[in-house]
Amino acid sequence: MKQQTILPPSWLGILGGGQLGMMLAQVAKQFGYNVAILEPDPECPAKRFADKHFCNSYADINALQELAQLCPVITTEFENIPAESIRLLNKTTAVYPHADALVIAQNRIKEKKFFNNIGLQTTQFKEIHSLDDCQNVPENFFPAILKTTTLGYDGKGQRKIYSPDELASAYLELARDECILEKCVNLKQEVSIIVARNKFGIKSYQLIENYHKNGILDVSYIPAQVDQSIITKAQQAAHILIEKLEYVGLLTIEFFIDYDNNLLVNEIAPRPHNSGHITIETAKTSQFEQQLRAVCGLELGECDLISSGAMLNLLGDIWLNPNIIANNILLNYNSQGVLHWYGKTIAKPGRKMGHWSLCAENRQILEKEINELRLKLEAVT
Repeated sequence: MKQQTILPPSWLGILGGGQLGMMLAQVAKQFGYNVAILEPDPECPAKRFADKHFCNSYADINALQELAQLCPVITTEFENIPAESIRLLNKTTAVYPHADALVIAQNRIKEKKFFNNIGLQTTQFKEIHSLDDCQNVPENFFPAILKTTTLGYDGKGQRKIYSPDELASAYLELARDECILEKCVNLKQEVSIIVARNKFGIKSYQLIENYHKNGILDVSYIPAQVDQSIITKAQQAAHILIEKLEYVGLLTIEFFIDYDNNLLVNEIAPRPHNSGHITIETAKTSQFEQQLRAVCGLELGECDLISSGAMLNLLGDIWLNPNIIANNILLNYNSQGVLHWYGKTIAKPGRKMGHWSLCAENRQILEKEINELRLKLEAVT
């Protein structure tokens, strides 16, 4: 693998300016790098820690060329950067992850086929390109979830389908030429693993256990309470995936576990992940430092846990109350807890505004504290 080592005070380029880019920029500044971001939102969170903000579209050729001239290495904070933009940048400078990996991650059908082709098990799925495809799905395939193949996240762009009669209307409602229909599994748990690769090798974190609410991640626990066989399979899958993708950078893999203890790959995120925020407090190296190390060609950090931990997502709903007492609860509930605020200017229902993390010696304490905090916050919404 050919990869240069990029040292501070060189410029790190980040495509995207959301909270993931913000937390990466914070670490980069701590290490002594200069940071440039390309992000069309003039009030994006990452702007607070960037030395230069290209407030342009991701397809703006002039901005891309200027960013490439400035930065010896560029990375991404979300997967929906146009592949053509990555390829253009790569003519001048190093970009991680590469465009081919993003193309796979941007499309659920390509993603599922890639997983299966390298020997990893997924849910059963069918491609839906027309109303005729809807009519050809057998009744025993339901219940299933119809999803757009691109741009869906946090429960958006998907519908649960219970019968063939519902499928055609749901397909029309999503208004996409291409969708994917995934057969529902007898779901026991959802977990994720974060893995990094560069010229120095591969390192992965412990498995994280995730719980969702209304399609949005609600709480994550590390380490996951799962069988050792599941941990081994997840680690093996992570190494296979990152090597087969010829990937440099940080990669997150989400899995389903069914009641037969099958580990099913759901999707990949070619970036830091919401569930991985808990590594900031619990691991020797946070996911953001690991991303920086991976793309700059530095020795990868150790992923061992310092403590067990939990992370609670904080959505805009709790700040929509005109009394705004959520901050008082979050800052005074438990002195051991850590509030991470993303600096977004407008609170909206379902919008991730921040997260709250806690370390403790065991899972029982974590669950008790998270549940009690959630109840206090729900009382103000």
